[in-house]
Amino acid sequence: MKIYDTHSDILFNLYKRTIEGEQNVFERYHKKALQAGNVVGGIWVVYSDSDFDVQYAYDVALSCFFPYQDQYDVLYGLEGLRNIHTIEELDQLYQKGVRHASLTWNEANDFATGVKADATRGLQPLGKKAIQYMNEHHMVIDVSHLNVKSFYEVLEENPKILLASHSNAYTLSDHIRNLTDDQLLKLRQSNGYVGVNSARNFVSKSSNKQNIDGLIDQMIYLGNRVGIDHVMLGLDMMDFLSDYDNANLDDLRSHADAYKIGQQLQNRGFTQREIEMICSKNYLRAIRDVKK
Repeated sequence: MKIYDTHSDILFNLYKRTIEGEQNVFERYHKKALQAGNVVGGIWVVYSDSDFDVQYAYDVALSCFFPYQDQYDVLYGLEGLRNIHTIEELDQLYQKGVRHASLTWNEANDFATGVKADATRGLQPLGKKAIQYMNEHHMVIDVSHLNVKSFYEVLEENPKILLASHSNAYTLSDHIRNLTDDQLLKLRQSNGYVGVNSARNFVSKSSNKQNIDGLIDQMIYLGNRVGIDHVMLGLDMMDFLSDYDNANLDDLRSHADAYKIGQQLQNRGFTQREIEMICSKNYLRAIRDVKK
């Protein structure tokens, strides 16, 4: 069973470890795990939780990944526009191959407002221009990390390829980054997709549900609200991130464990067709208009 992960920080990891002096980062931290878990691609990002030269970061990350790029079906992404300030800079990233972006990480920036910033501040004028640019260039517009006001205001701009790449249902786990039932309804009405996040507190606040079974509970809940044909896997693995403790599920600690998801979906009564939809086909349909 092929798996596409709609949110992975692999590119950031390649950049960060390389500039710190490590070599063969992809080989050491990612290749074996991806192969073991049957993860063949997805959206790999550089995320911006602080100030740095994101153009340079992409140059470093893509140089590291270049020897392996033909072995994986990867859409290059940018998690947060904190470190760019103009549409021209966004275009520079597009020219490097970036085909996905979320407007924020958790902060407020020139484009929009993240979940940990002012709740009364929303989408900014430059953010509207960015959405227009992304629509015109067939880029994926990602609403994970936006605060509620920005989320609704982004949807008002009619994003063409819409994804919450790594967010779960707030009703099952009241994490600040999860989506309310009304947000899920609006996402579905906008033909959007959601990638189920395997970070433990996103799945459940109960320790006995911080496992693949709890993740499937999230898939079922999300499927009932956005349609199972709009649910994907946005795993957000953290085992390779030196700045974070591994906060993923007890039985889904890295990409190497991803194959277990298909097995457990089958155990829970999902059909082979439904399993393939969640693991790969929904994602491939969602990005069919992205010009790589």
